[in-house]
Amino acid sequence: MTFGNTGKGPSVAELQKFIREKRVIEVILLTGQKLKGVLKWFDEQAYCITMEDGESITVQKSAVIGYRSVPGARAQ
Repeated sequence: MTFGNTGKGPSVAELQKFIREKRVIEVILLTGQKLKGVLKWFDEQAYCITMEDGESITVQKSAVIGYRSVPGARAQ
């Protein structure tokens, strides 16, 4: 798992790969909550994740402490 408190988040190339491959990721928030879904888009300040139920959620990057790609999981 990569943690945001190391000063390094995912690279732009890695995020683009997640989108292109529709890879399922898990994002851990400052609150401890975990979100699992597919990265739909990102910009300098936020991530948009399409959850397993089809709903999309936008999360501020400052609220994210870590993320990981879920091995073997792909969007349907």
